[in-house]
Amino acid sequence: MDVKEAIHKRRSIRRFKPDPVPDELILQLLESARLAPSGSNTQPWRFIVVKDADIRQKLQSASYHQRHVGQAPTIIACCADIKTFDEFSERIDELIDAGALPRRSREVFVPSLKKGVICADIKWHLLIAATGNTDIAIEHIVLHAVALGLGTCWVRWFDDTKVKEILGIPNDIEIIALLPVGYPAEEPPQRPRFALEKIVFYEKYGNQKI
Repeated sequence: MDVKEAIHKRRSIRRFKPDPVPDELILQLLESARLAPSGSNTQPWRFIVVKDADIRQKLQSASYHQRHVGQAPTIIACCADIKTFDEFSERIDELIDAGALPRRSREVFVPSLKKGVICADIKWHLLIAATGNTDIAIEHIVLHAVALGLGTCWVRWFDDTKVKEILGIPNDIEIIALLPVGYPAEEPPQRPRFALEKIVFYEKYGNQKI
């Protein structure tokens, strides 16, 4: 299955078969996430694989009793760690050494992230960056799951505090999504999507002419 086919076949699955997902398939999904791109190669994503039935039921409760959260045989809690930016200077040096960035990049980017001078505005932008990067890794999992005959569903509606307590997640780690994973027990139709003319502009916002 190529990427285009996986994109077209992907659905948000909310009914799962009870069959467990083999560990080797979960590892394949996580490997796809590991290979995702990230800004300055910071790789802020962190994943918690949950198979224990009791923990899954607790996560379902913390997700306002969404049935598919507890029904899926595996849940991957997808998190972002902005502390990865503590190694930002090392990542910049790696990119400079690889020829991906000019030497002056270190003088431009690194000073604003020195310990002790990170203001609230910069922290907010780091969180946005870490979230966006982690989203890319999650979608790698989602599309690879389709190719493996598995179903997933992005879950963003949950009690953050309760999920952190259940999974022992530190307060400075952000939960981006819970991702139920399993064999689909349904084949939902594709939801309506906007036409390209509604979402794509050329040269300037609002210009729909090529």
